[in-house]
Amino acid sequence: MKCFLYTLIFTFISLSAFALYAQYTYQSETEVCLKDRLGNFKWIRERLSSEKPKEKFSFAVIGDTKSRGTFEEIAERLKKEDLSFAVNLGDFVRKGTEYYHAWFRAEYATEINFPFPMFLIVGNHDIDPNGFPLSKFEKLYGPTIFSFPYQGCLFVFLRILPKPYSVEPSINFLKSLIAKHPHQKYRYIFVFMHIPPPVSKEIRSRQFEKEKELISTLKKLQPTYVIAGDYHGYAHFEQDEIIYLVSGGGGAKLKKTKYGAFHHAIVITVSKSGISEKLLVVKERKDLQDAIERFAITQVYPILHRLGLN
Repeated sequence: MKCFLYTLIFTFISLSAFALYAQYTYQSETEVCLKDRLGNFKWIRERLSSEKPKEKFSFAVIGDTKSRGTFEEIAERLKKEDLSFAVNLGDFVRKGTEYYHAWFRAEYATEINFPFPMFLIVGNHDIDPNGFPLSKFEKLYGPTIFSFPYQGCLFVFLRILPKPYSVEPSINFLKSLIAKHPHQKYRYIFVFMHIPPPVSKEIRSRQFEKEKELISTLKKLQPTYVIAGDYHGYAHFEQDEIIYLVSGGGGAKLKKTKYGAFHHAIVITVSKSGISEKLLVVKERKDLQDAIERFAITQVYPILHRLGLN
């Protein structure tokens, strides 16, 4: 019994030491690395919009990453692609707490560290009304509803979440774009959100308010693509001349009985001849080191913080 107790104490002390060390080193590394390449900030968007015209360009979409080993495997594949930017479609942390976001940012800075910007759609797992409210998310990552032009195309980012969050601000934003007739101005329009609209029986995702109004407003906008996550798998279908693409296989647990259940990211290329899609499929990877790091920062460090030991 004493041996077990000593082992338990030693393990807790070891994890505590690691949590303190990780928190200190990651904080210093994270802010330097992430300032210009992670999030939805105006300066990132303006830098992209000011690039010179290209013959073609590519961007990647990936959803429901949950930040562990599988996402790292996908990230290694994405680094080999010639990408202008990537879009994370939401649910990139398991829980909406300050500590889970600290771990994600640390992991991103030290393991992922894309050489291109990555925008972040807010998912239902990424925020919590009490633990990590929307205002805190936007302070850390930038606005959750915005758009920017790039290479003659328009990229639109929406906040589509279940209650208690309202979808109305996103619908109003779409209506403001429609009033400007963007489909006459841009070659292609891409719309991104976390929860996909219920336009296909192939996938079942969570419900949100004003679903029908969102669908009808999208039809008026006439985007080329509507791209979403939330559903842990892959789906591709077309309705009302809009291509709906669902990509939620970035690392979260898959249900093998579901449609399109495999881990992946999607690279979309826009050229003079049109748009093409490429699936990057990977096998699940479980990283013990990541599990220990996440446990230390998200579980042990909060205890040390409450005890005043950090």
